[in-house]
Amino acid sequence: MKGREDLQKLAARGDLRSLVEAMGHPQPYMRMTASDLLASQGQNALPVLIEALTHENPDVRKGAARALGLIGDRRAVRHLLDRLEKETSGVGQFIVDALAEIGDVQVVPMLCRVTRSHNLSLRYSSVRALGKLGDRRAIPFLVEALGDTASIVRLRAVESLSNMGEPTLWVPISEMLADQSAGVRAVAARVLGEMHCLRAIDYLLPLLESDIETDVLEAARALGRIGSRKAVEPLISAREREGRERVIKAIEDALQAIGEAAQD
Repeated sequence: MKGREDLQKLAARGDLRSLVEAMGHPQPYMRMTASDLLASQGQNALPVLIEALTHENPDVRKGAARALGLIGDRRAVRHLLDRLEKETSGVGQFIVDALAEIGDVQVVPMLCRVTRSHNLSLRYSSVRALGKLGDRRAIPFLVEALGDTASIVRLRAVESLSNMGEPTLWVPISEMLADQSAGVRAVAARVLGEMHCLRAIDYLLPLLESDIETDVLEAARALGRIGSRKAVEPLISAREREGRERVIKAIEDALQAIGEAAQD
């Protein structure tokens, strides 16, 4: 196999089984290209891709799962779920991502269980997938994931909860403003701002006094989005203390946004 053009020729001839084998190519780019070309075949590729989920090469199984996700045909869901329980974590992550892409909410109970996996990549992928699916049955598991030992899982749990369309979730999200990870705190502040949550203001204001730039930056942006005059004096005080141009600009933008909201 020489390159992309050779794979395209295989696709043009309808040689799908050779494309399946190409998903095991030593070069990641070639594996991705073969997966893309199989996905471009749509439903015609379903049988060989479903068969490829049990291929001896884990890279082929990853590519097959990825292609099935891109095709988005719900007939693949049963086969993906079956493999998820048998797979290594590396392949399992691709299966979880594929299930999220297909978007069939029947997978929610299984993905909820995966949020408690011992494997970090599976916990992360399942939390992200549940956010994409937006099914409220996932809420208790996502709230539980806010206490995960890995900050990337906690961060993704905050984002996924914001997709649930449940206003009362401002409470657990606000609590994440005290997380030990600056990244998690920043995402929580951004989400609360996007929710326009007035009740979160008292949780956001202390971040204006932080020494961490992202704390002040994201808190100011969130307060500007919320638009309450309660934040004006704390923002002015924070601006007087600040020497970082980017943060000062965010504070001034927030004050302007609050002023415009008051005029409306």
